[in-house]
Amino acid sequence: MARKVGLIGMGVISKFYVHAMKNEAGLPQLAAVCDLHPERIAAFQEEGLHAYTDYRELLRQQNLDAVIVNVPNDKHYEICREAMLAGKHVCCEKPMTLTLQEAAELAAWSRSTGKTMFTAFHRRYNVHFQQALERLSTRDQIASVEACYLEKIEEHAGEDRWYLDPARCGGGCIADNGPNVYDTLAYFLGRLDVVSADISWTGKADTEARVELVSETGVPVTVHLDWAYPHGEKKEVLIRLKDGTELRVDMLAGFEAFKSSLFHEYAEILRDFDAKIEAGGCHGEDGLDAVRLVRDTYLAETVRS
Repeated sequence: MARKVGLIGMGVISKFYVHAMKNEAGLPQLAAVCDLHPERIAAFQEEGLHAYTDYRELLRQQNLDAVIVNVPNDKHYEICREAMLAGKHVCCEKPMTLTLQEAAELAAWSRSTGKTMFTAFHRRYNVHFQQALERLSTRDQIASVEACYLEKIEEHAGEDRWYLDPARCGGGCIADNGPNVYDTLAYFLGRLDVVSADISWTGKADTEARVELVSETGVPVTVHLDWAYPHGEKKEVLIRLKDGTELRVDMLAGFEAFKSSLFHEYAEILRDFDAKIEAGGCHGEDGLDAVRLVRDTYLAETVRS
């Protein structure tokens, strides 16, 4: 029997979760929704789902196995913690939390409650990225890696204007896009450490960053983030091999509609989340590590300046 899931937060990303659970076989079943704005949950209520404006009421629903936390970043810690204490497994949108201490505490709560603490890093499931990794037999082949995540944030935020508030988002492009990029790279390179960061600011938000990192095996990595990219959207990874081969991953290739690549990626998030619950032992390690790298990126500029 499919696990029953509650979705907390019906903002711009929620449609990808909803589409996957309605259209993909073998995924958890959407059983309840929650949002502060009643108009966002009205259609689900008409379909017969439980609908709430207070997430605590949703967490009291006994037949839910898990929850998806899709709320502003500054609320992740509070809701994820309460969800695990209520006996629910958790899938949380990135970043796991705004601070490393909060992330470590959620990992500890996951271990003590025995509930999965899973972070939704969608780019690691991208079909083009996965195909490129199939051409790698070992990390020892890799000479260097570059990644870019370029977009105009206003186009992606939609009605969720909290993305543009550094206090709620946790920062700017580093806090928002950094976790996805760092996780994608760590997925095949292993642990990364920040070497340096060149950051451009608009007011209190970082809007562009060039970050140098190194993998645990010494592979140099360059990351370019941009929140004010004027040419649409660009999400790419370039893997250079020691024999001169280049594996160039255009994650948006073939996905002509805006954000359409997310449909298959979010289906795989849910599939992996369900598998992690089944296997046990997922206690937020990947989410915690991405929070570490975000923190270290900001600190690297502080040290340099």
